[in-house]
Amino acid sequence: MIAAVAITGGGIAACSKDDAKDAMSTASSAASSGASAASSGLSSATSAMSSAATAPELRYDVPGGEVILDGDVAKTFTKAGGEQKVGRLTAKPEQQGAGTVFTFENGNIYSSTATGTHLVQGEILRVYNQNGGPTGSLGYPISDEAQTNGGPQTASGGWISKFQHGEISWLNQGDGNFREAVSPK
Repeated sequence: MIAAVAITGGGIAACSKDDAKDAMSTASSAASSGASAASSGLSSATSAMSSAATAPELRYDVPGGEVILDGDVAKTFTKAGGEQKVGRLTAKPEQQGAGTVFTFENGNIYSSTATGTHLVQGEILRVYNQNGGPTGSLGYPISDEAQTNGGPQTASGGWISKFQHGEISWLNQGDGNFREAVSPK
């Protein structure tokens, strides 16, 4: 008995039963491999589109022109509570040292390739600026502000921000009064 197999687009032809079986197996593997590659490509494209869709883009008119916040700066701003917590952008971004400073009504976002993008606010921002900000002895922030020792409601709790060359804490002294501490590395 003679069997013939032809798969269009695959270029496979067979004349005998065994050849037809081998050709079908090869074609099936090729089709499966192609479908897997297409699925992987679709998954990558969907993931990229999803990431792009979740990255907010915010526009502000500030003295000197329009500023678009996007990428990590927009993510940090949104994660921190956006305009309700951080306030509006008040000026164009400023290059300082190896990074950029975004000044808002209630805090600053610092961004550099070496340290990432982080928010500094409140009393820690005041102390940071007194110590020269990102071009001072502490350098750029390496983490967002975090509560420490149980948070500000506890006797020795408060907030802490870490920088390239040290940290600043704002701690409850046990009586509801707070004090800053600058700890160089």
